[in-house]
Amino acid sequence: MKGVVYFCSMNDKELQILRHYFPAAAVPMVVEAYMQSRFQLKFKRPRASKLGDFRPPHGDHGICCITLNLDLNPYQMLVTFVHELAHYTVYMSHPQKRMEPHGDEWRQAFARLLLPYLKPEIFPEDVIEALQHHLRHIKASSTADQNLAKVMKRYDSNPTNESAVTVEDLSEGTIFQLANGMTFRKGPKRRTRYQCECLDNGRTYTVSGMAEVKSR
Repeated sequence: MKGVVYFCSMNDKELQILRHYFPAAAVPMVVEAYMQSRFQLKFKRPRASKLGDFRPPHGDHGICCITLNLDLNPYQMLVTFVHELAHYTVYMSHPQKRMEPHGDEWRQAFARLLLPYLKPEIFPEDVIEALQHHLRHIKASSTADQNLAKVMKRYDSNPTNESAVTVEDLSEGTIFQLANGMTFRKGPKRRTRYQCECLDNGRTYTVSGMAEVKSR
């Protein structure tokens, strides 16, 4: 399934798409969270700098939007959805106030929303264990938690192998290419990600150190 998929309601076709991208046992809970809220859900082509995002509405009659990358494995997709849903929850609680993106309110919302999903029928045992540890030391993104990122990669369609080269392995200034075909020059580390210049369009992106690359 390629391209951008938009959700404003929930019909049989859309439910089928959710079952394709999320763990099957989690879909009823995802649908419930969606139907109890008011936002647009989009599945987008892979982006080098993020797994998903939350966007507040534009204008007085706009609607919030959650986007998720199409290439995530079902477990990463679910965690990213909950991550962005936590942003939505905080925004709706304080629509007129500028909140710290991953402050205490977001951390509390993320933990509260994720806990009901930590079941063996939804996540494998190793993912549950990594997520439980993650909740005790919540970071701004799941890819910033190196242990969780490594566990999640086991379930990618092309899992990481022992010899895979990642952004973290490269020296600063190295030119590399991501799986999506975009070419970058590695820059300095900014907290948990690397600031990299995209040679295709001249823009700067923050790229996860766990991203697999091809050295050039």
